[in-house]
Amino acid sequence: MATKKFLLASVLILGPLFTAGCATKGYVRSTVEPVSTKLDQVEKTTNDKISQTNQKVDQTNQKVDQNSQAIATTKETADAADKRSTDALNLGQQHTTQINDLTNFAGNIDQYKKTDQAVVLFSFNRHNLTDDAKAQLDKVANDVQGMQRYLITVQGYTDQSGTANYNDQLSRLRAESVIRYLVADHNIPIFRIHMIGLGERDLVNAGKTRDDRKQSRRVEVGVYVAPTLTKPSSQ
Repeated sequence: MATKKFLLASVLILGPLFTAGCATKGYVRSTVEPVSTKLDQVEKTTNDKISQTNQKVDQTNQKVDQNSQAIATTKETADAADKRSTDALNLGQQHTTQINDLTNFAGNIDQYKKTDQAVVLFSFNRHNLTDDAKAQLDKVANDVQGMQRYLITVQGYTDQSGTANYNDQLSRLRAESVIRYLVADHNIPIFRIHMIGLGERDLVNAGKTRDDRKQSRRVEVGVYVAPTLTKPSSQ
């Protein structure tokens, strides 16, 4: 009987303790699990944001690289444009010098004297230079070497074959062939040369014979030299 009473008392004493323990575990579980879930969500969100930020940083770096390349290309373009501008300026100054030089000694054009002349003949309906024509032009180029104040006139002609318009064009082509040879092969300054194509306007002996027509298919090259300038005497 006493034993039963002891067991009954033990149950009465320990029963609430077991019940309290079970209640505490349930409380902890119900409290901790939502917090843990929330932390997991926060961690995932944070990782996602870090990943997005890294992507944006990579994109920004790519744009920086592209901008740097664009800046470098722009600088190269600007440098090239500056060089072209400088070259154009230098060329313009060179042309200005040449024009001034021509103006200075062409002011007394009436005083220029014809010192040399060559007659270059061409085949029928042709404007290319023959070996004989080049030899004559070589002599003209050698004669003007060392001269400072001279002009070269180049006048192209044809015979009466063909239309007047065609002959005008052909005479200019012949004159241009002569100029091209003097400038390209002998470095004669182009500003010293004056050219005109006169077509059939000055036929040799009116082009009556075959030889007359042959002599009419020509370019006349004249060299004019200005008198030597003298310094004004001091007073």
